[in-house]
Amino acid sequence: MSEPKRMHPISIVLRMLKLIKDAIVPLVIAFIALLRELTELFWWSPYALIGIVLLLDGLFAFLYWYRFTYRMEQDELRIESGIFVRKKRYISKHRIHSVNTSANIFHRLFGLVKLEVQTAGGGKEAEGVIPALSKSDAAAIQQFVKRKEQDTVLENAEDTQLSEHRVSCRLSFRRLLAAAATSGGTGIIFGFLFAITQQADNVMDINIYSFFYHWLLKQSLLLSILFAAGSLAVTWMVAMVGTILKYCSFEITKQGNELFIQRGLLERKEMTIPLHRIQALKVEENIFRQPFGLLAVSVEIAGGEAGKDQKSVSTVLFPLLRRKELRDFLDAMLPEYVVGTAYRKPPKRALMRYLFLPAAISILITGVLIYFFGGYGLFALPLVVLSILFGVLDHRDAGVSWTQGMLTMRYRELTRVTVHSHRKKVQSFHESQHYFQSKKQLGTLKIAVASGGAAGSSFKVKHLDEKDADEAYDWYSFRSPKRTAQ
Repeated sequence: MSEPKRMHPISIVLRMLKLIKDAIVPLVIAFIALLRELTELFWWSPYALIGIVLLLDGLFAFLYWYRFTYRMEQDELRIESGIFVRKKRYISKHRIHSVNTSANIFHRLFGLVKLEVQTAGGGKEAEGVIPALSKSDAAAIQQFVKRKEQDTVLENAEDTQLSEHRVSCRLSFRRLLAAAATSGGTGIIFGFLFAITQQADNVMDINIYSFFYHWLLKQSLLLSILFAAGSLAVTWMVAMVGTILKYCSFEITKQGNELFIQRGLLERKEMTIPLHRIQALKVEENIFRQPFGLLAVSVEIAGGEAGKDQKSVSTVLFPLLRRKELRDFLDAMLPEYVVGTAYRKPPKRALMRYLFLPAAISILITGVLIYFFGGYGLFALPLVVLSILFGVLDHRDAGVSWTQGMLTMRYRELTRVTVHSHRKKVQSFHESQHYFQSKKQLGTLKIAVASGGAAGSSFKVKHLDEKDADEAYDWYSFRSPKRTAQ
């Protein structure tokens, strides 16, 4: 039993910053609204608003720190918090899968870390979070959890020897630059800029798109092209910096039955991934990396947000590898995953199914742009060609294969994705066929694994030969292949 502990006092500042960040949009809108309605009598009202917000922010942050306690008692980590409503979260250490830490700039200035406790069925959010505590206190909690494993898992000599075996792989600076240059994060930056411009329209009553459209109409064609190219170059460089900050000093280590990942420059993250929590292995080759034989490796994790990279809860195992290095990397880290299999690919008659939807959407977009922007809309014509090329690549790369215990699926979004999952890790397996597919004897396979909350993460290969889809379903369900002749 231990006495209840409070977080480090710097957590008050961290909490204040978080509250301000969460409320920044409505605060800015309110501040601008007050400035617009400013009269000589109430000239002080915007500044009074700032003062009141800071005062309340500091008060709530202090009360949050004062009411937040944690302690280790018997077999539980007990966290109690809440200003008006007292929340008590008792987490049995037998349910804890991993205890991860991270440290942003404020944490590192004071030698602190943020601690997150991941459990089975914890969903996308961590089961327990302690925003700021000393490294020694974090290590004590990690050791408290580890004692469970020492009592149960490492009971025999073979396991002890396994825990002592250690292998590491570090991302070199040259490889980091290559990963940053080919990350494909430009689209994310454009999405962020789109969101900003939407807010600008609402707050400042300025139609940024109309402003740039009329500005471009006044410029020469050459200057317009240079402007577009310069915008792309700037967003590409911003995306590069973001990737470098995220994966700087990346290192993965395997020891015993766990993987340890360290990464990050501004925010240093340390993650622990027990091997039994891995539900699927993903190999991703985006359009910038694939021609150079480069790829990224990630895993789907059960019951939490170990890394929360990209859109799902995938955790990157290594940001950039050469294709020929993949086998050696997996032999060292995840030897039970097989990556060299022969695929059952969609038949030639499925090609039109892959081409139809992308081509139709691109033609529609091009038509709309030409209607509204005249000659400038013709710049969208290459989009039609690219969509057809994308459909051909999608058809060529798609496929499915299986061994006795492992299912492999390959498909293409913009990135070519290859997913490997053990049969026992697959939570659901669906075979579907709509009207147009039935006319061509085609079918779609979709699987889901326990990752990313209750719905899990799903993967789909479309327009396979009906016979191959049936055989894959027979394989998963242990069903006698009555409809097929394997």
